[in-house]
Amino acid sequence: MSKSLPEHLDDIANRTGIPALAARPQRRRPLRGLALVALILSTTGMAMACVAHRWLWIGEAVLLAGFFLSVWLPLKGPIKPWMSVEERVDERDAEVRARAYLTLLPIVLFIAMIGLAGIPALGWLQHRSAPETVALGGFGAFYLLTLWNSIPTLHASWQRAPADDEEEEG
Repeated sequence: MSKSLPEHLDDIANRTGIPALAARPQRRRPLRGLALVALILSTTGMAMACVAHRWLWIGEAVLLAGFFLSVWLPLKGPIKPWMSVEERVDERDAEVRARAYLTLLPIVLFIAMIGLAGIPALGWLQHRSAPETVALGGFGAFYLLTLWNSIPTLHASWQRAPADDEEEEG
C-alpha cells in the first residue's frame, strides 16, 4: 500500500533530524555573557536616546538589539519556566526562580520610578517635541522588558556553582 501525502511529509521531516532534537529534554545553561551583553547594549542605547536629539534613533537601534538578545535568555537560561509540562521543577528550581525575581523586582521598580519622573523632565529640559518624549517612554518600556529578561538569568547564573556547569556538560 502506498503512503499518503502527510506520511511522506513526516518521513521527509524525520530525515532532517529536527523532530529528534525537539524530543530531547532541554538543557538549561548559565548565560552570564549573553545577559551582560544584553544589559550593556540596552543601557547604552537608552542612554544614547536620552542624551541628544540626534542620537535618538541610533539609541533605539542599540536598545532593540539588546532587547532581542534578551528574549533568548528565558528560553535557554538557568531558570525553568513557570508552567512547564516537559521540565520538572523541584524545590531548588523554585528557590532559584524566587531569589532571581525578588532581586529583579526592586531594580525594575527603581528604574520605572526614575523613568516616570525623568523622561517628562528630560523632554522639558531638552525642549524635545511631544512625539520624541512619547518615543522615549516607549524605549523605557523596552528597557524594562530587557531588565525583566536579563537580570533573573544573570542572578541565577551567578548563584550557580561552577561544578554544576561541568556536570551538565558531561
